[in-house]
Amino acid sequence: MGGSYDDIMADRMARMGPEADAQREVLERNYDIATQVMDLRLQHGLTQAELAELCGMGQPDISRIERGSTSPTTVSLQKVAAALDAEVRLVPKAS
Repeated sequence: MGGSYDDIMADRMARMGPEADAQREVLERNYDIATQVMDLRLQHGLTQAELAELCGMGQPDISRIERGSTSPTTVSLQKVAAALDAEVRLVPKAS
């Protein structure tokens, strides 16, 4: 087995089709949301259950958002943001 991790991954990504890129983008967005929600929740000293109660959601819903295993709806994100004294914003992608 030869080559660096980056070389191996570049080769693998080159062999994958556009569907893989689309899936990667979804996973990256979910991960970004997950880390932001978890960071804000912890900054507020809340458990998942406490945040869920403030949002009118179930704790499993918060868990799925924080694991990045779901693409939360805009309404769900707005509820979470309001409970965490945050806002949902669209920002331009970094080039």
